[in-house]
Parts: sequence; C-alpha cells; structure tokens
Amino acid sequence: MINDYLSLSTRAGFNKSLAHFRTVTDIIKQLDQGDNLADIVDALEKNHGVEKAQIAPLLNAVVIDRMGYSTLSFNLPVDVPSFEKILAELQKWNRVDIVIAYHHPQLGINLINPKHKEQWEAVRELNRDELVVLYVRALDDDDRALESSVLSALHDLLLGRPVSGTDKFGGASPAVAHKPPSAEPPPEPPPPLEAKLPAAPLEIRQPPPAASPGPGTTPRGPDPAPPALAASPGPGVTPQPSDPAPPAPAKGGKMRMTPKYNVQVSNELFHNGNVEAWKNIVDSYKTKFPGLDVHIFHDGQKVNNINALFKWGKVKHGDVILFCVSGEEIKGVSKLQRYLHEGASIRYESYLKKDVNKVLNLF
Repeated sequence: MINDYLSLSTRAGFNKSLAHFRTVTDIIKQLDQGDNLADIVDALEKNHGVEKAQIAPLLNAVVIDRMGYSTLSFNLPVDVPSFEKILAELQKWNRVDIVIAYHHPQLGINLINPKHKEQWEAVRELNRDELVVLYVRALDDDDRALESSVLSALHDLLLGRPVSGTDKFGGASPAVAHKPPSAEPPPEPPPPLEAKLPAAPLEIRQPPPAASPGPGTTPRGPDPAPPALAASPGPGVTPQPSDPAPPAPAKGGKMRMTPKYNVQVSNELFHNGNVEAWKNIVDSYKTKFPGLDVHIFHDGQKVNNINALFKWGKVKHGDVILFCVSGEEIKGVSKLQRYLHEGASIRYESYLKKDVNKVLNLF
C-alpha cells in the first residue's frame, strides 16, 4: 500500500511541500483578483519561483478543482506554425478567461495566455501529435453557458478552421473584463483549497454551479501555514537554529527554444563521417553549456538519434537539416550553426580529430 504522506516524513520533503502550498496560496490570491494563470506562472518561471514539475498539479488542483474551469484536451492533427489570426480573434473574447496548456516534448508543459503575443512567441509553434489542453472560464457567472462554445471555437481556430458566431464571447463590462497580473495583495484572503480527486480533462467538462452558503454562515479563511519542520535535538545536544523554509524552489526557470536554423548539406552525401562530426560538435556544445539541448529535424520529423541520418543516400547534397536549441540562457548558437555547416561539408574531417573519451574544445 502506497503511503501518500511518505514525502512528508523528512524535513526536506516537508519543507518542499510547504513551499509548494505557499506558492499555490499566492497564485490563488492573484487568480481571485482576475489575473490569468499563464501570466502568473510565466512570471514565476522567469524568477525561478516554480518548477516544471509543479505545473501539472497546479492546473488540476487550482484551475479545475477550485476555480472550476471547463476543459477540452486533444492531440493536434496538424502543425500550428503561426498565431496571428488566433491572437487577433481572441482579443475580442473579453467575457472569458483562457489558458492553453501545450505539452511540449522538449520543454514540458507550457502555459499560454492566448491573448498575449509574447507568450505565443515563446513557444514559436505547436507541433502535430502533441497534447493541447484548453481551459476556459466565464468572468461572469451568468455567462457559464458560453464555455463549451468557446472551447469548440478555440479548438477550430487552432486547427485552422473558420469560426462564426463568436461575437457573443465579447462585450463584457469593464467590471468583469480581464486585467493584467497585479502584485498588490487582495483585501481578504481566499477560501481554502478543497481536496478532491483529480480528473483527467479528456473531454469538455463544465463543473456544477457552486452552492451558496446558508443563512448566517460566515466564509472561513485559510488556516495559517504550519511552521517548517525542525529536527528535534537528542539528549545532551545543543539545539541549533533551524534553516527557514524556502519561499519557493530555487530550481527551474523559464525554458525557451530558438527558431529552427537551416544547415544545407554541401558534401556529396551526408555519410558516416558527417554524422560523427555532428555528434562531436553537439557533444562539445552541450559540454560547454550543460543546461542547453540541441534538437535536430529532417524531412519534417525530429531526429532523436543523429546516427539515424546515416543511411546511404538518405541525406544528399543540397538537402536541408534543421536544428534548434532549448534552455534557459541560450548561448553560442551562431558558432554551433557554423560548425554544423562545416560538419555537413567536405571539411568534416577536422571535427573527427580528438582524443578518445574526450570532447572537442570548440566553444
């Protein structure tokens, strides 16, 4: 039998959980002010305030269980390379709050506020076959019936289909119009997060209307956060001051990805020597910048193993191989592109000269 509280049995595990709860509480305060979850998480990621592993639990516990967003999930049947039309249309939908969760194969879960251009630019494109989950909630409770229509229309927009009848999604009064994130605290604390069984958003889901409190019932605020767990000193041991619990995880950071860059094959064939040269170049790059990763694409497909490019006659003179880099602080891309160009040419041999069990010092 699995013990759900096992992670709380150590000081480190307890304090990590406590930091997560504090982060959730802060997020709920901002959501109650009308902020968008994607905007909040974007700011937290940039300031190392949240890890990728926290985003999925946040979505289910806060957006679905507590806030009651309607959801729709699907795997994209087509690539979505540009977002201008989607962005222009969604600017008119000011009666609903929308969050898109794009499960990127390299960057993990990316939350997008589809009304903000910079967040579309951060993901650059949506790839076919990848999971997308749409979250929608009306800003006015009287408009909850619109949510399923919004989900269907947004689904069609992402697939490049025409949409109609979307005028009813706009025209909200200024009192309920969506506003940008704010750092000011709310006048009152939010109600406590209720624990419910998580449900996977596999279809459009609309939660039942919230029950009104009975006569004379006073809403109860959140319980104060418990103190960080401290180790008890044994007999004869002088107590030492315990380390305070961190306000948020220090790991993480906002991951991003560069555009795809072209590398044209100028050798007669992209043969085994070219493949080995590319492997050495990529290894050198990743050794110099261990937080970055290089992704290679050919013929519209991601190449998970560079050796797959070596198949006699598969990649010929004039063919184009694409690559991009993902990570937090991206560096050295221009040098990497130049070296990969040479590795795909007749000059590949200069990238094969290295000591065994060592990497080339290129960067």
